[in-house]
Amino acid sequence: RPAYTAVPSSAPTYSIAARISSSTASEPAAPAPPAAPPGPLEVLESLVGLAEVKEQVATLVNLNKLARRRELAGMPALPMSRHLVFAGPPGTGKTTVARLYGSILAELGVLAGGQLVETARADLVASVIGGTALKTTEVFRSALGGVLFIDEAYTLSAGSGGSGPDFGREAIDTLVKLMEDHRDEIVVIVAGYSTEMTDFLASNPGLASRFSRTVEFANYSDEDLVTIVERAAASHGYTLADGTREALRTLFERLPKGEDFGNGRAARKVFEEMVDRQATRLATCPEISDEELARLLAEDVTPAGPDPSARKDGTELLAELRAMVGLPAAKEQVEDLVDLLRQTRRREEAGLPTARIGHHLVFAGPPGTGKTTVARLYGQLLAELGVLPTGQLVETARADLVGRYIGHTAQLTKEAFDRARGGVLFIDEAYTLTPRNGGGNDFGQEAVDTLMKLMEDHRDEVVVIVAGYEDEMQRFLASNPGLASRFSRQIEFGHYTDEELVTIVGRHAEQAGYTCAPETVAALAHHFAAVPRDRTFGNGRYARQTLEGMITRQARRLGRLDFADVSELSLLLPQDIADTRPCNSA
Repeated sequence: RPAYTAVPSSAPTYSIAARISSSTASEPAAPAPPAAPPGPLEVLESLVGLAEVKEQVATLVNLNKLARRRELAGMPALPMSRHLVFAGPPGTGKTTVARLYGSILAELGVLAGGQLVETARADLVASVIGGTALKTTEVFRSALGGVLFIDEAYTLSAGSGGSGPDFGREAIDTLVKLMEDHRDEIVVIVAGYSTEMTDFLASNPGLASRFSRTVEFANYSDEDLVTIVERAAASHGYTLADGTREALRTLFERLPKGEDFGNGRAARKVFEEMVDRQATRLATCPEISDEELARLLAEDVTPAGPDPSARKDGTELLAELRAMVGLPAAKEQVEDLVDLLRQTRRREEAGLPTARIGHHLVFAGPPGTGKTTVARLYGQLLAELGVLPTGQLVETARADLVGRYIGHTAQLTKEAFDRARGGVLFIDEAYTLTPRNGGGNDFGQEAVDTLMKLMEDHRDEVVVIVAGYEDEMQRFLASNPGLASRFSRQIEFGHYTDEELVTIVGRHAEQAGYTCAPETVAALAHHFAAVPRDRTFGNGRYARQTLEGMITRQARRLGRLDFADVSELSLLLPQDIADTRPCNSA
């Protein structure tokens, strides 16, 4: 059924002259005509944001108008396809725009009805041979005269993921044939994420030629999201108090906007949560005015918490960093960064101009020196200082980023990057992405190139930390002309000293309920002094392995005794330290 029906030509008209001649002073004036409902183009223009989408749809409307005029004039038809790809993240109004597009084409006489039929994979694909063609044909015929909207269309070509047959491609083949047989009776719109829709179009030779136009839907801006909340509030009889819009804008600025960000749905959820908080806030008030019932305050935007003026500034996290064993150079460099960020925040609050600070880092040094732990603390520090929304750490290595075939690497790298949105992406042994003797079939360089583009496109959403041996990390930075400029700071992690390794063993022993006798501490220092600090040395990991060996030997030693005092059960002696030196301590 068309969303908008034109007023029939037999509808009554209103003439000013007729009113004057037929009315008297004592008679009431004739009622004003009811306002005509807005047309689909007007509704489209009234939608929040979507400037590029509106422009593309306007171009399509003009083309269809021109094609219609040429048809009425008996001229050859324009070579154009009305089928569309709607590409972009969820919650950006794709279904709404599809419905309006169908109504517009119906008004232009291009489509008979203009109705929208929404479908997904489950509506088209059957579990038995031959069933898919029947289901797809049935759904297609129900949309004749209007628009068939297939959401997440890429799932038709994604495969079942199991060992049995997948009939999604049968649905695609059936659609291609039906679109050819009924090219002037229907408009098909397929929707989904941009990258996946590109793969979908490549899954069948005839698809790309039938969907020659792609309309890109981008994430809503923070201001658009605020407007969506404001409109939702107004439609439910609420108003936003002074300061509420600013609080909403701050909230949306901090929200990570990965591919799974809900956009309009996220904004509506925020509004619903605001209503819930307002209800909780007013529940204890003895008297509530109508104005208070309808007003949403800034404090309704986010859950109740500490005074923003008392927000954390990283002091506790810095204390945790200082408490780590060793790493004097790394600690000093991280503290310098924190001081710089604090100063930048003070300048912003004072309305002074600030320099742009790069937050991506290189952690250079041997393994087992606390690089992952420092990266986690760094992410949390950036979150407390307002640089990142969440500050979570996502650990990855070459195996998580590099695929097995062309295109797979870009997909894996993007997925890892999206998981880190709002926090830190930590890539251990990053130099393995660009092996020294890499051949043409190695996709590590593709991961680096993809990563660079993502860092540029989302420079304020993710902090990337690459880690590895110092010499190899220099080679890694030199593998791409733009890498060194994106990682402008390098933090040095050196080998632990003998005393620091003894301290690490002592701390872990205490946590496990053991103590080291004074002579054991001296023996440990002698033991660590004899271990070479080569590339295979594991530092903190070796210290933990040493403690595990000591606990095992103590258990063996005490097992030979008929009785052991309670104090002996927790005491580690020099003889519990291994006499042999590991050939590979990593």
